[in-house]
Amino acid sequence: MPSAADAEEDRSGLLRLALAGLAVGALAGLVGTAFHIVVDRADALRDTVVAWSWNAPWIGWIAPVGLAAAAAFVARWLVRRFAPETSGSGVQHVEAVIRGDARAVKEAVLPVKFVGGTLALGAGFALGREGPTVQMSATLGQLAARRFRFGAADARALLAAGAGAGLAAAFNAPLAGAVFVLEELVGRFELRVAVATLAACSAALAVMRTLIGNRLVFTVPAIEVDLFPGYLMFLVFGAFMGLLGVAYNRAIVTAIDLVERNRAAPELRAAAVGAIVGLVAYLAPVLVGGGERQIQGVLDGGHSTTALAVLFLARVVLGPLSYAPGLPGGLFAPLLVVGATAGVLFGRSAEAVDPLLTTPMIGFAAVGMGALFVAVVRAPVTGIALVVEMTGATTLFVPLLTACAAAAAVPTALGEPPIYDTLRDRDARRRAPPARG
Repeated sequence: MPSAADAEEDRSGLLRLALAGLAVGALAGLVGTAFHIVVDRADALRDTVVAWSWNAPWIGWIAPVGLAAAAAFVARWLVRRFAPETSGSGVQHVEAVIRGDARAVKEAVLPVKFVGGTLALGAGFALGREGPTVQMSATLGQLAARRFRFGAADARALLAAGAGAGLAAAFNAPLAGAVFVLEELVGRFELRVAVATLAACSAALAVMRTLIGNRLVFTVPAIEVDLFPGYLMFLVFGAFMGLLGVAYNRAIVTAIDLVERNRAAPELRAAAVGAIVGLVAYLAPVLVGGGERQIQGVLDGGHSTTALAVLFLARVVLGPLSYAPGLPGGLFAPLLVVGATAGVLFGRSAEAVDPLLTTPMIGFAAVGMGALFVAVVRAPVTGIALVVEMTGATTLFVPLLTACAAAAAVPTALGEPPIYDTLRDRDARRRAPPARG
């Protein structure tokens, strides 16, 4: 039985951990906000280059294609040369460190992820800000734990807390950031992790909102969804999104395999994909980038079914292709575009079958984001919290619960592992020493 002195020491340690979580969260908010601003400027620069290139129709395409290829080359070189663990989203590496399957993150992650992520996202790759922000913020947690000499267990808690604060800052979603840590990164409730994470997420949002204001990621009108027949409709919709999640996961793995089969240097492979992205940016700039603008456009309505189908197909291909070369960038935002677009397409199909359907298309779009996230990542509570916090549409709780239940059940029943499990296993095989013959 623990003594009173042990209990007092544990309480003191918990308070110290909470204070460290606040410091880590504040730094995560600062870094995440800076990354947000820089990526927005890079997006604006890409738009300027594309607009300029249209004035020279025969040779203008060279500028966006060449710049995107060069940006991808440099970003991939930074990853290979200084911090290989920054390849891709980085979430799977954070998970591996928390579980003790990988070495602790190092300082080089911060500049490589920041600069490399800016180059990749600015070039127009269909990658999200949240992956780099999560990994950079987790690195801040690890560095703080070293600086203040926390033990192994509390160092792990601060690493996880930093990751949660990064997600919270990326999407202005503090609850989703906290839940993501417990549901996905740690996989269970732990008091010390929860205390550090809640403190970190609150501080990250306080800093972020002070610097750029408190606004929803997506602006949506009031959404009202009838429980019947909408309730059953969203159950079917969730099952459909579960199947789409299986296809999207396999598309990511297939794209990685195709790129890795090429024997060229990683930088050249990345540059080749960059050239494709740059050409798409020149021909149809609305299709490239992280995805926030595309999602808002879908939520605003006004797209024809043909335009939605083109956006859906383009992003299903561009998302996995962008992830395949190993550039710093996240998976969340790109798959949310696919989910929103698929939601409206499903809703219009349902409306064609039943003209009396009263569920608004924007409801299918918003629920589609959460359902596809759940089908791909298999973190249902995080997906629900993320959509509600990004849109402010609390009326979507019941449809989200219904759709996300089916979206999680279908891939699991089909034996499809969550995407981060797949990516983490691939990384572990790369780190493993070759077997001796």
